[in-house]
Amino acid sequence: MRNTIKTAVLFLSLITIFTSCVTKQKYNELQLKYQRSQDELTFMTSENKNCQDAKSSLTTQLNNLTDEMEKMRNDTMRLYMRARNAEREYEKAKKDYDELLQNFADVSTTNQSTINDLLGNLDKYKDELDVKEKMLATQQDSLTKARAELAIKEQRINEMQNILAQKDAEVKALKDKVSNALKGFEGSGLKVHEKDGKVYVSMDDKLLFASGSWTINEQGLKAIKQLAQVLENETDISVNIEGHTDNVPYRGSGQVKDNWDLSVMRATSVVKALLQSGNIAPTRLSASGRSEYLPLDENNTPEARAKNRRTEIILTPNLDQLFQLIQGN
Repeated sequence: MRNTIKTAVLFLSLITIFTSCVTKQKYNELQLKYQRSQDELTFMTSENKNCQDAKSSLTTQLNNLTDEMEKMRNDTMRLYMRARNAEREYEKAKKDYDELLQNFADVSTTNQSTINDLLGNLDKYKDELDVKEKMLATQQDSLTKARAELAIKEQRINEMQNILAQKDAEVKALKDKVSNALKGFEGSGLKVHEKDGKVYVSMDDKLLFASGSWTINEQGLKAIKQLAQVLENETDISVNIEGHTDNVPYRGSGQVKDNWDLSVMRATSVVKALLQSGNIAPTRLSASGRSEYLPLDENNTPEARAKNRRTEIILTPNLDQLFQLIQGN
C-alpha cells in the first residue's frame, strides 16, 4: 500500500516536470495514468479501512475467545478437583462396603444356627397363624351376626320406646281428662295422680261410704258418674277398683265378717256404680280387696287410719301392642 502511494506521488512529480516539454499526446497519456492512479489510491484507501475494521473485529473476537478459553480452563480445573474428590469418596465408600460385607459374613457365620432355628420355627408360626386367621374369620362371622341381631333389637327397642312414649302421652292426656272431670271433688277427699304408667283416682272413705258400710253415698255417686263419662270414650282403658281399710278389725255378721270382706264389697259397689253410670263394657272392669295390708301411712293414729281408708280406681292403658313386641323378641 505504501509503495503504491509513493509511486503515485513520483508520477505526479514527473508530470509536473515534463509538462512543459512533452507533447499533447504524451500529456494525455500521463493524465490518464494519473487518473488511474487516483482511482487505485481511492480503492486501496477503502480497502485499508476495511482491513482495519476487520482487524478490530478479529481482535475483539480473539479477546472473547481468550476469556472463554480461560473460563473453560478454570471450569476444567474445578471439574478435575471434583473428580478427584469423588474418586477419593468412592475409594472410601468401597472400603466401607468391603468392611460391611466382611462383617455381614462374620455375623452370618456366627448366627447361622439361630437363623436355622428361626427358619425351623417359621412353619410352626405359619400354622398357628392359619389357625388364628380361621378363628378370626369365625369370630368375624359371629360379630356380623351379633351386629345384625343388635340392629334388630335396637329397632325393636326404638319401637318399644315409641310405644311407651305414645302410652305416656295417652296416660297424661287421660289424667288431664279425669282431673278436669273430677275437679269439683278434689277438695273433698279425691285425688288424681299418675304412677308407673297408670292413672290413680284415690277416693277417701268419707267421700263414698259411711263407717262400716259398702253402700255409696250421694256425693260419691256424683263423682263416679263423672268418671264414667270419661271412661265411656276411653275404650282401651282397663279399670281396676281396689278397696282398702284401716287396721281396726271389722266385726260384722253374715257374709261380711272382716276387713277383707268389707274391702271387696266396697270395690264391688264401685264397679257396679260405674256400670250403672255409663256404657262401659264389664270386661274392662275388675274389683279386688286389699284389706288393711297396703296402707299409705303405717302410723297407728286416727289421721293415719283415715288416710288408709280409701278406694283406688286404677286406670291402665292397653299395652297389648307392647307385649306383642316383647314376645316377638
